[in-house]
Amino acid sequence: MEVRRVVVDEVASAGVPETVSGGEGAVEAAPGISVDGAPDVSVEPASAVASQLGESPRWDAERRSLWWVDITGSVLHELRTDGETVSRLLARHAGTVMLADDGRLLLATTAGLEVLDLAAPEIAAAADADAAAVAADGGAHSSAPQVIGGVVVCPIEADEPGRRMNDASVDPSGRVFAGTMRWHDAGAQPHDGVLYRFDGPVPAVPVMTGIGCPNGLVWPRPDLLAYIDSMTRSIALWSVDPETGELLERTGGIDVSAFEGVPDGMTLDADGALWVAFWGGGVVRRFALDGTVLATIELPTPLVTSVAFGGPDLATLYITTARPDPEPVTSASSSASSAPVPASSASSDPAGLLYRCVPGPRGLLPDRWPASR
Repeated sequence: MEVRRVVVDEVASAGVPETVSGGEGAVEAAPGISVDGAPDVSVEPASAVASQLGESPRWDAERRSLWWVDITGSVLHELRTDGETVSRLLARHAGTVMLADDGRLLLATTAGLEVLDLAAPEIAAAADADAAAVAADGGAHSSAPQVIGGVVVCPIEADEPGRRMNDASVDPSGRVFAGTMRWHDAGAQPHDGVLYRFDGPVPAVPVMTGIGCPNGLVWPRPDLLAYIDSMTRSIALWSVDPETGELLERTGGIDVSAFEGVPDGMTLDADGALWVAFWGGGVVRRFALDGTVLATIELPTPLVTSVAFGGPDLATLYITTARPDPEPVTSASSSASSAPVPASSASSDPAGLLYRCVPGPRGLLPDRWPASR
């Protein structure tokens, strides 16, 4: 199979004539108010558990839970419908959590793509041991939780300890697209991040190189990919062959360089609009594909990382955030010495919390990876 690989720096230098501006001159919404005059959006913490680098919120309709990860803390979080947050320490740092069609989870980790089966006997036993420890401590978790890991189904840059997975997503046909980057000096020149495509059972193939910081991936249509390399401060639009997943050509984009912060994670709503988290900007913005800003939601902390719709009616927007200067580490064992620590209160330290709001539009269920492929 022939694989077409795109080098981002070459595309940028060639110029893309159909790029539209989402910055100066675009219709900007008042904070928390959509352009069509909807009322203020109330943003509140969804969980008291803080992350060092919260990322990758993902709604699981089968479990009625929201998943997200703490990349540098090497933690997998689960927010359940009763309001309880369950945190599990991971053997390897995960940049993204995705869903498999058999109920398992697919993690993009420092080893590659790995399947995590929470129902596996050894993992279930670890959960029971943790629950017993919490009960014995009177509700506190003074001892270190059990560390769990999955089965690597696709090694990606596993022999390069200075690198890690960042954002990843499943396309409408079940293919996995996952980006890698450096742990240290992320985004610095030379840009050497790589976007991989995993069709299974064949190994992952690089489809884009020269990336500064790989982030949001959504498909407004099966033949259209919206993709963020944060260092370009734009949202690139690529035509895609739906049959093969091949990136054909960059057809346009949304320039967001006039806004404070850089674009990070992204999700899609049922109307086909893009919701983009702005790292360093303290906001989430909703964009039409022509670059018009349809809404802006302000957060009480600047490092906004990613977004996802969830809840039974997909009307709740969940937003992950990070603490200032999350310390990068290259060994999960070094972050597994203590349990995730709940924030003392949402108002005292808003950084690193998971937030939620009901902005009006509804979302879409995330595509699942076909585990039998």
